Amino acid sequence: MPEFLHEARKGLISACIVTRNASASLKTYLESLRSSVGSRAQVETLVVDNDSSDDTEQMLKRDFPAAQYIFCQPGVGFSKGINKALAASRGEFVLIATPSTEIIGDAVPILLSHLEKFEDVGVVGPKVLYPAGNTQFSSKKMPTPYVAMLHSLYLFGILRSSRILDEYFLLNYTSDRPLQVESLTMSLLLARRQVFETCGFLDEQLFAWASDVDWCHRVEASRWKQFFVPQAKVIHRRNSVSKKQPYANLLHYHRDLNVFYQKHYASHNGPLANFLWGCLLQVRFLTQVVKYLLNGNDGYSFY
Repeated sequence: MPEFLHEARKGLISACIVTRNASASLKTYLESLRSSVGSRAQVETLVVDNDSSDDTEQMLKRDFPAAQYIFCQPGVGFSKGINKALAASRGEFVLIATPSTEIIGDAVPILLSHLEKFEDVGVVGPKVLYPAGNTQFSSKKMPTPYVAMLHSLYLFGILRSSRILDEYFLLNYTSDRPLQVESLTMSLLLARRQVFETCGFLDEQLFAWASDVDWCHRVEASRWKQFFVPQAKVIHRRNSVSKKQPYANLLHYHRDLNVFYQKHYASHNGPLANFLWGCLLQVRFLTQVVKYLLNGNDGYSFY
């Protein structure tokens, strides 16, 4: 199991990012991070490059010379990449994000303030927006196979609305007040280093898409609380990285879903339920392949 290699430095934020051929997006994210934090906190930046062939390394040397550049071989993925950054980090706080994210205003100081104010809160996340300003699914309850089935029906156009999905994705929560939740997205989240010491790093069986909910599952079972802080806002440009390998990412997405299910639910369900879950995954995968062939958008590439 990966672990920290260095002692924590009080007050320091370790910004951990995994990237691949996303130099322009990465630059936008890092500039927004620098602008958001300003002089209010110290930040170390650790960029794990998953074998980029663009000018990522040159851009970092030119525009962010203090950033720590960690090169990885192809196919490392998000979970292993973040773990490499975590192991090399020194911060009391850890900021995980993707290069598809852009921080709005003082979102990071707002998140940091919430952690500093409440000692039992271990993880905080912002409201995540599409570029057009509408809200993405950025915080939610812990998923179940039943929720996955309803979500699949919704994606297939069979189900138009569901009270259970509304509650799961917190679609009706419009307040700016912080709300305790069970899961947050790693499009951007801020956590105490102590939470990783308590709950461990990301599960490297998961390539990318279920790694955040799986880690939050462990956090939920610990003493730490997780909070959605909607006053902090970020923009997340879905697909800006993962769309470059659509079929591989569809495979990784559905494999991650299955690994998560086998890890947390398979032993509690009977053979029939597990068989039906496998069938559902196959239908989801084939449907998304067809959707991509027809529309050029698979709808699942969140990274």
